[in-house]
Amino acid sequence: MGEVECFHIEGVKCWFSSQDHRPPHFHAKRRGEWHCRVWFQRKEADMLERKPWPRGRMSVPDRKALQQMAADHRAELLQEWERKVKYDD
Repeated sequence: MGEVECFHIEGVKCWFSSQDHRPPHFHAKRRGEWHCRVWFQRKEADMLERKPWPRGRMSVPDRKALQQMAADHRAELLQEWERKVKYDD
């Protein structure tokens, strides 16, 4: 597991799973509240995929911050993905 290095959101953990699948994405979580996948190459409105656990709701500020940071750092995120994720095609 490799943490996202190109940005930080206070209280939100963002990471790449070292053995994952395409398309490029990272995971984000606010402990005890929510967990999602962030498909950073998609348009902002479609980039978040909510995981079924935990059952808390993502706040609007968290959602907007995650979408904005992912959109602003697409190139850096792709470089990190290529460096940190071992995927099978």
